Amino acid sequence: MSELPVFFATTDGQTRRIAEAFAAHARFLGVDSHAIDLASPQAARVSWFRVRGVVIAASVHAGLHQPEAEAFVRRHLAELNVRPSMFLSVSLSICSRLPDEVASARRIAAAFPEHLGWKPAQVVCVAGRLAYTRYGLLKRFVMRRIAVKAGGPADTSRDHEMTDWDQVRAAADDLVRRLEQPARRAAAG
Repeated sequence: MSELPVFFATTDGQTRRIAEAFAAHARFLGVDSHAIDLASPQAARVSWFRVRGVVIAASVHAGLHQPEAEAFVRRHLAELNVRPSMFLSVSLSICSRLPDEVASARRIAAAFPEHLGWKPAQVVCVAGRLAYTRYGLLKRFVMRRIAVKAGGPADTSRDHEMTDWDQVRAAADDLVRRLEQPARRAAAG
């Protein structure tokens, strides 16, 4: 197990890409970090011995995050609450031009750890991707209607990247800084 595992649940693959980018940036900053799919056997065999910090990333669909993310947090709540941790909530609503949609995305993100008793150091809302080319006909139609209502892209002939990759790297910077604080205090003491 790495020092900073980035556990993720994904439906259309964007949360995986976000988790991998987060872990890659943490490694660039000198912290051993890897993205781990919550549906994988590796996530079921967590060894917390080396873990100094934790990230859980999950995407929002119909107002809810994936059940595997919730189950993982419930199983490992004690371990999550004694380490610096972060929740990355991935949704398209966070980049809406409608303030009510953005506020709703923030409420959904904050409610996830709160109702489970998890106390992450930070909850970060990250925009996902409109993957029109990967959707079936019905989902493409529904997603286009939602996007148009929110002022988003309506061209269904291609995918639309909405993720702010600088925001993902900044979130990794923040958590890595939190991991370094106890080490600096110990070295100074």
